[in-house]
Amino acid sequence: MSTRSLVGRVAIVTGASSGIGRATCVALARRGAHVVAVGRHEARLAATGALVEEAGAGRSTALLLALDVRSEADMQSMAARTLECYGRIDILVHSAGILRPAGATLRMAAHLDTPEWDEVLDINLRGTFLANRAVLPAMIAARSGDVLNLSSRSGRIGLAFDAPYCASKFGVHGLTEAVADEVRHAGVRVQVLAPGKFATEVLDQTGPMPQPEDIPPPERVADAICWMLAMPPDTRLLAPLIEPTQQLGGAGWMSGKSDSSDPARPSSIKERTVNMSSADLRGKVVIVSGGTGGIGLATAKAVAAEGASVVVADIDAARIAAVCGEIEAMSGNGGALGVAIDVRQEEDHERLVRETLERFGRIDALIVCAGILRKRGTPPKVLVDVTTDEWDDVIAINLKGVFLANRAVLPTMIKQRSGMIVNLSSVQGLQGRAYDGPYCASKFGVIGLSQAVADEVRSYGIKVQALMPAAVATPMWEQNLPAPMPGDAIPPERVADLIVFMLLQPEDTMIVGPVIAPLGARKRKAAAKPAEAG
Repeated sequence: MSTRSLVGRVAIVTGASSGIGRATCVALARRGAHVVAVGRHEARLAATGALVEEAGAGRSTALLLALDVRSEADMQSMAARTLECYGRIDILVHSAGILRPAGATLRMAAHLDTPEWDEVLDINLRGTFLANRAVLPAMIAARSGDVLNLSSRSGRIGLAFDAPYCASKFGVHGLTEAVADEVRHAGVRVQVLAPGKFATEVLDQTGPMPQPEDIPPPERVADAICWMLAMPPDTRLLAPLIEPTQQLGGAGWMSGKSDSSDPARPSSIKERTVNMSSADLRGKVVIVSGGTGGIGLATAKAVAAEGASVVVADIDAARIAAVCGEIEAMSGNGGALGVAIDVRQEEDHERLVRETLERFGRIDALIVCAGILRKRGTPPKVLVDVTTDEWDDVIAINLKGVFLANRAVLPTMIKQRSGMIVNLSSVQGLQGRAYDGPYCASKFGVIGLSQAVADEVRSYGIKVQALMPAAVATPMWEQNLPAPMPGDAIPPERVADLIVFMLLQPEDTMIVGPVIAPLGARKRKAAAKPAEAG
């Protein structure tokens, strides 16, 4: 995978006394980074420091700073002392936060005391602002840097009885996107990650969990943080959500009426893998629909490079044969099978599954990349000018084709009680775009379909996800822009790397609904003035 090394990079981590912050310190040290651990409790920081020294194995060092994120002076001191010790600041991971003040109980907003609101907002939102503002001048001066702010699932979906927390975490999203737009010209990347329920002290405040053994450890989030920081500098993820698989698809934990009583289903996370992300995909069988071009081709090669057996499905038999030949020539994978299909045809998907099982005996993953922007030769149109045939063609390939592919592989995955599906949507599946109504409708539909199917099959150990790329340098993208500008799009290999990372997640965790985009994806029509330190 084309990721950057973290060896020797200087990383500040706030909220380092426990939970995700402590796990992130250890994960960064294990990857060779120098860690500046920031928290309010000196004794807990000392424990974090010992873990960092052990994980670093002599390659990394730890600077422990007992500071309060609510204090402007403390955050300025954090940056100054880091620069004094290391001479630069490469990374800020801001994970400090609280669910509610110590001793506070669940309350409706109508019954909240003002001091309760103030404490949550001061730590979670004002603290994020102060920490970001403190490190950015050094990063802008260096024309490089990574800021990653921790939000929450409750920063995307409001949660009753915790209005201050939700308001603060929604605010973290907004702050992050604004700052990202301000400093991208200075070579600084700013991202946000939204964890769901993980085994941290914040979660302890929510009260007893119906299935506490199904809550993964904070190390899962730390792994995702490190991956986001190691992405090439031309790429960023837009507000990805990481959460336990048992939480996915519905509003909460599985009810007693689910298949959780099935003896063939693991009764808890303790019976599953508790290791970090898998090393590679050896022994796995991955079907890639639309596998001869663009993101599909990059994905087929990427999963093969990780050791998987690859089934390349597309409409052009000659191109399929060429791609399979390239994969077969790569060392270390399980071989390639090419199957010519029309994704609009039900019987073609049935044949795809049949030939895959005959060759490899199982199906571990399906990646649906096949899609079109609009019917070949058709220019952008307002909806009143779109013909029924043009509508039908886009929906049949982009949405019905996804349905047919998912439906075809699911019986095998259900029987195996394992599997993963990644359906390619688009950033236009989150926000409509003029002149491409059919495409936007199809890509919104892919997200809805993926969420519905995820809710149906999660109790069988199957993950179903949608992935939303923004501008990616593929033939489809070039079709939409008569004069593409260099740097306006990321190469398809960036998306393929993210798909591989999603496939490598432990069984108890998954990345939900990520948008992957160029660092300059939010460019305005007129060039913005480069950010200046000040």
